[in-house]
Order: sequence, then C-alpha cells, then structure tokens
Amino acid sequence: MPIITTKEGLNINSEHVVQFTALRNGKTRFLLSTGGEQICEAYADVAELFIPVIPANPGFIAVFAERWEDGFFQYKQRSVIAWRLCPSGNYPIFEGYGDSNDDYAVIIDPAGGIYDGDGNVYASLEDWKKEYEAEANELAARSAKAA
Repeated sequence: MPIITTKEGLNINSEHVVQFTALRNGKTRFLLSTGGEQICEAYADVAELFIPVIPANPGFIAVFAERWEDGFFQYKQRSVIAWRLCPSGNYPIFEGYGDSNDDYAVIIDPAGGIYDGDGNVYASLEDWKKEYEAEANELAARSAKAA
C-alpha cells in the first residue's frame, strides 16, 4: 500500500484512489473511494505507484556486466525479489540500493535458464559470457578505430 505524499502536506493512501488525472498545471486530481476529491502536487510519479508488483519466486538472479578500459570484465549478481507487471512486459526489482536497477545483462531463472531482456536464451552462463565478451571487445575495437 504505497502512500502518495504531496507538496501540500497530504498523505493519500493509494488503496483509496479510484482514479487520478494529471492536470496541465502540474497537479493531479485524485478521486477517492470515499467520494471525495483532492487536487494536489505529488512528489513522485503517481502512475508508478499503481503498477502491480508481485513477489518473485526464490532463485531468480540478475547478472550485471561491465567492461573496463583495460579489457577486464566484471560481473555482479543481484537477487530478483519482485516483478513489476507493466503493459510493455515484466521487469525485475532487485534487492538493495542502486540507480542502475534496469541495466542488467541477463537473468538466471531458478531452473538454471539464462535469458536476456530481448528474449535470447543461452545454454549456460559461460556461453553467454563468451558471446557478451566477444561483442563488447568488437565494439571497443570499432570505437578505437574510429577515434
């Protein structure tokens, strides 16, 4: 139950919002289940508060990849704790903090399957790493030639 905090000092329980409309002046009109209405400016994007989130089954892991300038590849793994059910697809939510939460390279499912955000499936994490490193090195070589 996310709470909508407004610049006017109101806290609105999102469970009681029946409908909301963004107004041209930057404020939002909230129609409440009580029959009331509030017009105010929220601190956060209101639409984000109404995207359904479901818990992830244990065992989903996201792999983040980074190529350093010296050619070394660093891989980090974070557990997927939930899924956002957006109209454009399901997106993972990770444990911990970080501003690059959507920048994962592949997901490992509990059965060991490896897939990326484009729907490509890999036989193993090592197979994906080989392909990823080859593509990243090729891209780096092209960038070096262009410079």
